[in-house]
Amino acid sequence: MKIYFNNALSDDLALPPTGGGWLLGDGAFESLRTYSGKPFALERHLDRLEQTLRDLKIAAPSRAQLIQGINETIVANPATPFGRLRITVFGDGNWMVTHIPYKPESRFLKLCLSPIKRYSLDLTSGIKTISYQASAVALREAASKGFDDSIFVNERGEVMESALANLLWLKDGQWFTPDLNSGCLPGVTRAILIENFGVIQAPLLAEELNSVDGLALTSSVREIVGVQAFEGHLYSNSKKAAELASAFHSWILGNLEQ
Repeated sequence: MKIYFNNALSDDLALPPTGGGWLLGDGAFESLRTYSGKPFALERHLDRLEQTLRDLKIAAPSRAQLIQGINETIVANPATPFGRLRITVFGDGNWMVTHIPYKPESRFLKLCLSPIKRYSLDLTSGIKTISYQASAVALREAASKGFDDSIFVNERGEVMESALANLLWLKDGQWFTPDLNSGCLPGVTRAILIENFGVIQAPLLAEELNSVDGLALTSSVREIVGVQAFEGHLYSNSKKAAELASAFHSWILGNLEQ
């Protein structure tokens, strides 16, 4: 695999041992799926990356530099039909782009509630930093209990997101997602679902998870993945999640940036 690092492709990348970015978990990233080499919603992801870097007081490469690096990386690492593109900018100014093959999930997931409390106004809430410690711990905890992912709750007891994705829930035929006041990530796929598929933003308390009709996870890499169960509660409306996932996938294929 070739890695694009600081304006050049490299076969063998060695990060500086004194680099503060990766040593301290100081930096930001974006990850998205490619479709036969075409990135999904690239401009939206770059907009969010630039905003995150401003929030973190990190100097950003120019948009032109990023796009050149992305294009060269995709050409150097072909991935068909799907790839996973990641753009990482470290706090010390170094940055890199990677592109690897991606195989979509074909099964429904089992989720649990994370014991880790997240805070809606925390600096890292709602942004994608390279310090994923809370998510990593939550995922290990979930895996140890036989679950695939874990749901975070904020200080008010409201559902935020999973360790890896935004959350959707179904109630009386309508899809909802936590509002941004929860501290959830302003996901790109989440935004498109709100704009084009009638998904409504609303708060949801953790104790209400068992009373909704269905759950799904959504991200730009995974698209939409249905949830089979939350802890001991089974959801019977998996067909609705599959229908939304199919409609969204078709929408993507018709709206890929050239």
